Amino acid sequence: MNPQIRAFIEMLKATIPADAPKMWQLTPPQAREQGERFFARFNAGGPQMAEVRDVQVPGRRRILSRLHVPGNAAATSPGLLYLHGGGFVVGSLSTHDRLARELAERLAARVLSLEYALAPEHPYPAALDDCVEAARWLAAHAGELGMDPARLVIGGDSAGASLSAATLLRLRDEGSRPLFSAAILLYGRFTEGETESLRAWGDRELMLSRKQMKWFDQAYLGGGAPRSGPYLAPVEADLRGLPPAILVVGTLDPLLSDSQLFAAALQKAGVPAELHVYEDGVHAFMQLPMFDMTRDALEKIAAFVGIRFAGGDAR
Repeated sequence: MNPQIRAFIEMLKATIPADAPKMWQLTPPQAREQGERFFARFNAGGPQMAEVRDVQVPGRRRILSRLHVPGNAAATSPGLLYLHGGGFVVGSLSTHDRLARELAERLAARVLSLEYALAPEHPYPAALDDCVEAARWLAAHAGELGMDPARLVIGGDSAGASLSAATLLRLRDEGSRPLFSAAILLYGRFTEGETESLRAWGDRELMLSRKQMKWFDQAYLGGGAPRSGPYLAPVEADLRGLPPAILVVGTLDPLLSDSQLFAAALQKAGVPAELHVYEDGVHAFMQLPMFDMTRDALEKIAAFVGIRFAGGDAR
Protein backbone atom coordinates (compact mmCIF):
# COMPACT_ATOMS: atom_id res chain seq x y z
CA MET A 1 0.00 0.00 0.00
CA ASN A 2 1.05 3.58 -0.61
CA PRO A 3 3.04 4.46 2.55
CA GLN A 4 1.27 7.81 2.93
CA ILE A 5 -2.13 6.12 2.81
CA ARG A 6 -0.95 3.40 5.20
CA ALA A 7 0.27 6.05 7.67
CA PHE A 8 -3.08 7.84 7.41
CA ILE A 9 -5.02 4.64 8.11
CA GLU A 10 -2.78 3.88 11.09
CA MET A 11 -3.36 7.42 12.37
CA LEU A 12 -7.12 6.86 12.19
CA LYS A 13 -6.82 3.60 14.11
CA ALA A 14 -4.69 5.28 16.78
CA THR A 15 -6.85 8.36 17.28
CA ILE A 16 -10.42 7.10 16.83
CA PRO A 17 -11.59 4.70 19.57
CA ALA A 18 -12.79 1.34 18.28
CA ASP A 19 -16.11 1.79 20.09
CA ALA A 20 -16.71 5.31 18.72
CA PRO A 21 -20.13 5.57 17.03
CA LYS A 22 -20.17 5.40 13.26
CA MET A 23 -21.71 8.22 11.26
CA TRP A 24 -24.88 6.26 10.49
CA GLN A 25 -25.40 5.73 14.23
CA LEU A 26 -25.57 9.49 14.86
CA THR A 27 -28.22 12.10 14.24
CA PRO A 28 -27.48 14.39 11.26
CA PRO A 29 -26.50 17.32 13.55
CA GLN A 30 -24.17 15.03 15.49
CA ALA A 31 -22.66 13.71 12.27
CA ARG A 32 -22.08 17.25 11.01
CA GLU A 33 -20.31 18.16 14.22
CA GLN A 34 -18.18 15.03 13.94
CA GLY A 35 -17.23 15.96 10.37
CA GLU A 36 -16.32 19.50 11.34
CA ARG A 37 -14.02 18.22 14.09
CA PHE A 38 -12.40 15.59 11.87
CA PHE A 39 -11.56 17.87 8.95
CA ALA A 40 -10.57 20.92 11.02
CA ARG A 41 -7.04 19.55 11.43
CA PHE A 42 -6.62 19.29 7.65
CA ASN A 43 -7.84 22.81 6.88
CA ALA A 44 -4.98 24.56 8.65
CA GLY A 45 -2.31 26.12 6.47
CA GLY A 46 -2.52 26.16 2.71
CA PRO A 47 -2.74 29.12 0.36
CA GLN A 48 -3.59 32.52 1.77
CA MET A 49 -6.27 34.40 -0.13
CA ALA A 50 -6.20 38.05 -1.13
CA GLU A 51 -9.88 38.20 -0.18
CA VAL A 52 -12.44 35.92 1.45
CA ARG A 53 -16.00 37.08 1.93
CA ASP A 54 -19.46 35.61 2.33
CA VAL A 55 -21.97 36.14 -0.44
CA GLN A 56 -25.73 35.61 -0.21
CA VAL A 57 -27.16 34.03 -3.35
CA PRO A 58 -30.84 35.00 -3.75
CA GLY A 59 -33.47 32.49 -4.82
CA ARG A 60 -36.24 30.43 -3.24
CA ARG A 61 -34.20 30.97 -0.11
CA ARG A 62 -31.02 32.90 0.50
CA ILE A 63 -28.10 30.53 -0.02
CA LEU A 64 -24.87 31.24 1.81
CA SER A 65 -21.71 31.04 -0.29
CA ARG A 66 -18.10 32.05 0.21
CA LEU A 67 -15.92 33.81 -2.34
CA HIS A 68 -12.21 32.96 -2.35
CA VAL A 69 -9.96 35.32 -4.32
CA PRO A 70 -6.33 34.16 -4.65
CA GLY A 71 -3.46 36.62 -4.89
CA ASN A 72 -2.60 35.38 -8.39
CA ALA A 73 -6.05 36.09 -9.83
CA ALA A 74 -6.30 38.80 -12.47
CA ALA A 75 -8.72 41.69 -12.04
CA THR A 76 -11.15 39.59 -14.04
CA SER A 77 -10.41 35.90 -13.60
CA PRO A 78 -11.97 32.53 -14.35
CA GLY A 79 -14.57 31.42 -11.84
CA LEU A 80 -15.40 28.10 -10.19
CA LEU A 81 -18.71 27.24 -8.57
CA TYR A 82 -17.71 24.63 -5.98
CA LEU A 83 -20.13 22.17 -4.38
CA HIS A 84 -18.82 20.42 -1.27
CA GLY A 85 -19.17 16.72 -0.51
CA GLY A 86 -20.74 14.99 2.46
CA GLY A 87 -23.42 12.64 1.19
CA PHE A 88 -25.96 15.49 0.90
CA VAL A 89 -26.22 15.32 4.72
CA VAL A 90 -22.93 16.61 6.17
CA GLY A 91 -20.14 18.91 4.96
CA SER A 92 -19.91 22.68 4.86
CA LEU A 93 -17.92 25.67 3.70
CA SER A 94 -15.61 24.99 6.64
CA THR A 95 -14.92 21.31 6.01
CA HIS A 96 -13.84 22.13 2.46
CA ASP A 97 -12.18 25.47 3.10
CA ARG A 98 -8.61 24.44 2.30
CA LEU A 99 -9.61 22.52 -0.83
CA ALA A 100 -11.47 25.59 -2.11
CA ARG A 101 -8.37 27.72 -1.46
CA GLU A 102 -6.07 25.18 -3.12
CA LEU A 103 -8.26 25.14 -6.22
CA ALA A 104 -8.44 28.94 -6.28
CA GLU A 105 -4.66 29.27 -6.26
CA ARG A 106 -3.98 26.44 -8.72
CA LEU A 107 -6.55 27.75 -11.19
CA ALA A 108 -5.75 31.43 -10.56
CA ALA A 109 -9.53 31.68 -10.33
CA ARG A 110 -12.14 33.06 -7.99
CA VAL A 111 -13.98 30.21 -6.26
CA LEU A 112 -17.54 30.56 -5.03
CA SER A 113 -18.15 27.72 -2.57
CA LEU A 114 -21.84 27.00 -2.00
CA GLU A 115 -23.62 25.95 1.20
CA TYR A 116 -26.58 24.21 -0.40
CA ALA A 117 -29.49 22.78 1.63
CA LEU A 118 -28.72 19.55 3.49
CA ALA A 119 -30.91 16.50 4.08
CA PRO A 120 -32.90 15.19 5.85
CA GLU A 121 -34.19 18.64 6.77
CA HIS A 122 -34.22 19.44 3.05
CA PRO A 123 -34.60 16.21 1.03
CA TYR A 124 -34.12 15.81 -2.71
CA PRO A 125 -34.39 17.89 -4.85
CA ALA A 126 -33.73 20.84 -2.50
CA ALA A 127 -29.92 20.68 -2.78
CA LEU A 128 -30.10 20.37 -6.56
CA ASP A 129 -32.56 23.27 -6.76
CA ASP A 130 -30.10 25.41 -4.78
CA CYS A 131 -27.23 24.48 -7.09
CA VAL A 132 -29.20 25.20 -10.26
CA GLU A 133 -30.36 28.57 -8.92
CA ALA A 134 -26.83 29.44 -7.82
CA ALA A 135 -25.42 28.47 -11.22
CA ARG A 136 -27.86 30.75 -13.03
CA TRP A 137 -27.24 33.57 -10.58
CA LEU A 138 -23.47 33.23 -10.90
CA ALA A 139 -23.62 33.31 -14.68
CA ALA A 140 -25.73 36.49 -14.55
CA HIS A 141 -23.60 38.22 -11.88
CA ALA A 142 -20.12 36.88 -12.60
CA GLY A 143 -18.78 40.30 -13.48
CA GLU A 144 -19.82 41.69 -10.10
CA LEU A 145 -17.65 39.02 -8.45
CA GLY A 146 -14.67 39.68 -10.70
CA MET A 147 -15.29 36.54 -12.78
CA ASP A 148 -15.24 36.28 -16.55
CA PRO A 149 -18.66 34.82 -17.53
CA ALA A 150 -17.05 33.14 -20.53
CA ARG A 151 -14.64 31.24 -18.26
CA LEU A 152 -16.79 29.57 -15.63
CA VAL A 153 -16.31 26.04 -14.27
CA ILE A 154 -18.50 23.91 -12.01
CA GLY A 155 -17.14 21.22 -9.74
CA GLY A 156 -17.30 19.35 -6.49
CA ASP A 157 -16.34 16.25 -4.58
CA SER A 158 -18.43 13.20 -3.69
CA ALA A 159 -22.02 14.46 -3.30
CA GLY A 160 -20.82 17.76 -4.77
CA ALA A 161 -19.57 15.99 -7.89
CA SER A 162 -22.94 14.26 -8.21
CA LEU A 163 -24.69 17.61 -7.82
CA SER A 164 -22.38 19.19 -10.39
CA ALA A 165 -23.34 16.57 -12.99
CA ALA A 166 -27.03 16.86 -12.11
CA THR A 167 -26.87 20.67 -12.27
CA LEU A 168 -25.38 20.55 -15.76
CA LEU A 169 -28.11 18.16 -16.87
CA ARG A 170 -30.89 20.26 -15.32
CA LEU A 171 -29.58 23.45 -16.91
CA ARG A 172 -29.43 21.78 -20.31
CA ASP A 173 -32.83 20.10 -19.97
CA GLU A 174 -34.46 23.35 -18.87
CA GLY A 175 -33.13 25.21 -21.87
CA SER A 176 -30.37 27.30 -20.33
CA ARG A 177 -27.55 28.33 -22.61
CA PRO A 178 -24.27 26.58 -21.74
CA LEU A 179 -22.93 28.35 -18.64
CA PHE A 180 -19.79 26.36 -17.85
CA SER A 181 -16.65 25.63 -19.86
CA ALA A 182 -15.66 22.54 -17.86
CA ALA A 183 -16.58 20.30 -14.92
CA ILE A 184 -14.36 19.03 -12.10
CA LEU A 185 -15.80 15.79 -10.72
CA LEU A 186 -13.98 14.33 -7.72
CA TYR A 187 -15.05 10.77 -6.75
CA GLY A 188 -18.75 11.36 -7.28
CA ARG A 189 -21.65 8.95 -7.20
CA PHE A 190 -23.15 8.69 -10.67
CA THR A 191 -24.86 5.27 -10.65
CA GLU A 192 -27.49 3.35 -8.75
CA GLY A 193 -27.21 -0.07 -7.23
CA GLU A 194 -24.23 -2.36 -6.82
CA THR A 195 -20.96 -1.76 -8.63
CA GLU A 196 -17.69 -3.67 -8.73
CA SER A 197 -15.88 -1.22 -6.46
CA LEU A 198 -18.77 -1.07 -3.99
CA ARG A 199 -18.62 -4.85 -3.68
CA ALA A 200 -14.84 -4.69 -3.19
CA TRP A 201 -14.61 -1.76 -0.75
CA GLY A 202 -18.07 -1.03 0.60
CA ASP A 203 -17.49 -2.91 3.83
CA ARG A 204 -13.86 -1.87 4.47
CA GLU A 205 -14.62 1.38 6.37
CA LEU A 206 -12.00 3.46 4.53
CA MET A 207 -13.59 6.94 4.70
CA LEU A 208 -16.79 5.70 3.01
CA SER A 209 -18.84 2.55 3.45
CA ARG A 210 -21.96 0.84 2.19
CA LYS A 211 -23.77 1.53 5.48
CA GLN A 212 -22.80 5.18 5.31
CA MET A 213 -24.06 5.44 1.72
CA LYS A 214 -27.36 3.82 2.69
CA TRP A 215 -27.73 6.29 5.57
CA PHE A 216 -27.06 9.17 3.18
CA ASP A 217 -29.62 7.85 0.67
CA GLN A 218 -32.33 7.42 3.29
CA ALA A 219 -31.87 11.02 4.37
CA TYR A 220 -31.51 12.51 0.90
CA LEU A 221 -34.34 10.59 -0.74
CA GLY A 222 -36.83 11.11 2.06
CA GLY A 223 -36.71 7.68 3.67
CA GLY A 224 -36.57 5.09 0.91
CA ALA A 225 -37.49 6.41 -2.53
CA PRO A 226 -35.51 4.62 -5.27
CA ARG A 227 -32.27 6.21 -6.40
CA SER A 228 -32.95 6.40 -10.12
CA GLY A 229 -33.42 8.89 -12.90
CA PRO A 230 -30.91 11.14 -14.65
CA TYR A 231 -30.40 13.62 -11.81
CA LEU A 232 -29.78 10.92 -9.19
CA ALA A 233 -27.90 8.49 -11.42
CA PRO A 234 -26.43 10.66 -14.19
CA VAL A 235 -24.78 7.70 -15.91
CA GLU A 236 -28.30 6.83 -17.13
CA ALA A 237 -28.82 10.24 -18.75
CA ASP A 238 -28.40 11.51 -22.27
CA LEU A 239 -25.10 13.30 -21.69
CA ARG A 240 -24.79 15.05 -25.05
CA GLY A 241 -23.99 18.74 -24.83
CA LEU A 242 -22.31 18.67 -21.43
CA PRO A 243 -18.98 20.48 -21.07
CA PRO A 244 -15.62 18.65 -20.92
CA ALA A 245 -15.03 16.98 -17.56
CA ILE A 246 -12.08 15.83 -15.51
CA LEU A 247 -12.78 12.97 -13.09
CA VAL A 248 -10.53 12.03 -10.15
CA VAL A 249 -10.87 8.94 -7.93
CA GLY A 250 -8.79 6.43 -5.95
CA THR A 251 -8.60 2.65 -6.23
CA LEU A 252 -9.68 2.08 -2.60
CA ASP A 253 -12.86 4.13 -3.03
CA PRO A 254 -16.25 2.36 -3.16
CA LEU A 255 -17.14 4.96 -5.81
CA LEU A 256 -14.26 4.05 -8.15
CA SER A 257 -16.60 2.29 -10.57
CA ASP A 258 -18.92 5.30 -10.63
CA SER A 259 -16.18 7.54 -12.03
CA GLN A 260 -15.05 4.89 -14.49
CA LEU A 261 -18.57 4.26 -15.76
CA PHE A 262 -19.45 7.96 -15.95
CA ALA A 263 -16.24 8.83 -17.80
CA ALA A 264 -17.00 6.09 -20.33
CA ALA A 265 -20.59 7.30 -20.71
CA LEU A 266 -19.45 10.89 -21.28
CA GLN A 267 -16.97 9.78 -23.91
CA LYS A 268 -19.62 7.65 -25.62
CA ALA A 269 -21.85 10.73 -25.78
CA GLY A 270 -19.06 12.71 -27.43
CA VAL A 271 -18.19 14.70 -24.31
CA PRO A 272 -14.43 15.05 -23.69
CA ALA A 273 -13.71 13.33 -20.38
CA GLU A 274 -10.35 12.80 -18.68
CA LEU A 275 -10.18 10.18 -15.91
CA HIS A 276 -7.38 10.02 -13.34
CA VAL A 277 -7.32 7.00 -11.02
CA TYR A 278 -4.91 7.13 -8.07
CA GLU A 279 -3.48 3.88 -6.76
CA ASP A 280 -4.50 3.35 -3.11
CA GLY A 281 -6.44 6.60 -3.03
CA VAL A 282 -9.24 6.62 -0.47
CA HIS A 283 -12.50 8.50 -0.65
CA ALA A 284 -12.15 12.21 0.20
CA PHE A 285 -8.37 12.19 -0.34
CA MET A 286 -8.52 15.63 -1.98
CA GLN A 287 -9.30 17.08 1.47
CA LEU A 288 -6.11 15.58 2.84
CA PRO A 289 -3.28 17.93 1.77
CA MET A 290 -0.40 15.75 3.04
CA PHE A 291 -0.73 13.26 0.18
CA ASP A 292 1.42 13.49 -2.95
CA MET A 293 -1.57 12.28 -4.95
CA THR A 294 -3.61 15.26 -3.77
CA ARG A 295 -1.01 17.69 -5.06
CA ASP A 296 -0.69 15.76 -8.32
CA ALA A 297 -4.46 15.79 -8.84
CA LEU A 298 -4.57 19.55 -8.27
CA GLU A 299 -1.90 20.00 -10.94
CA LYS A 300 -3.83 17.82 -13.39
CA ILE A 301 -7.04 19.73 -12.71
CA ALA A 302 -5.28 23.05 -13.31
CA ALA A 303 -3.80 21.77 -16.57
CA PHE A 304 -7.18 20.46 -17.75
CA VAL A 305 -9.01 23.68 -16.98
CA GLY A 306 -6.18 25.75 -18.46
CA ILE A 307 -6.57 23.96 -21.78
CA ARG A 308 -10.29 24.74 -21.80
CA PHE A 309 -9.66 28.43 -21.30
CA ALA A 310 -6.87 28.45 -23.88
CA GLY A 311 -9.19 26.90 -26.44
CA GLY A 312 -7.24 23.66 -26.72
CA ASP A 313 -8.55 20.23 -27.67
CA ALA A 314 -9.94 18.39 -24.66
CA ARG A 315 -10.09 14.96 -26.26
